[in-house]
Amino acid sequence: MMSSRVVLLSLVFVLHWLSFPDVGAVQQSSEKALREHYDLQEGKRLYGEYCRFCHGEQGRGQAFDIIPPPADLTSPAVQQKSDTQLTQTIHEGERGTAMGSWKWALSKEEKQHVLLYIRWLAQQREQSRSSAQ
Repeated sequence: MMSSRVVLLSLVFVLHWLSFPDVGAVQQSSEKALREHYDLQEGKRLYGEYCRFCHGEQGRGQAFDIIPPPADLTSPAVQQKSDTQLTQTIHEGERGTAMGSWKWALSKEEKQHVLLYIRWLAQQREQSRSSAQ
C-alpha cells in the first residue's frame, strides 16, 4: 500500500510539473517580443526620417507627385519580394526612379529595421482590409 501511495504521489508531482510552462522558453519568447517591438519602433523612426516623404505615412506611395510614382510598399508586388531584394533596393536605390541609394545613410542593421517596418505596414493594411469586409 505504501509503495502505491509513493507511485501515485510521484505521478501527481510529475503531471503537475509537466503542466507548468517552460519558464526559460517563456522568458526567451518575452525577450524576443520586446526586441521585435524596439526594432519595429526604430524602423518606424527611420522610415519617418528617410522614407515617409515619398512613400507616405502608410507606405502607399502617394505622398509626392513624382514620375514614376513612388512604390506602394504595401502592395503585393513589393511584399512578394524577398528581404534580400528589398534591402538591396534600400541600399542601392532603383534605377529610373526617384528612389535613391541609402547605403551611406543607413547601416545594415538600420536597413533591417526599416524592412521590418515596411513588412509591418503591409500587415496593417491587410488587417484593415479584412476587418472592413
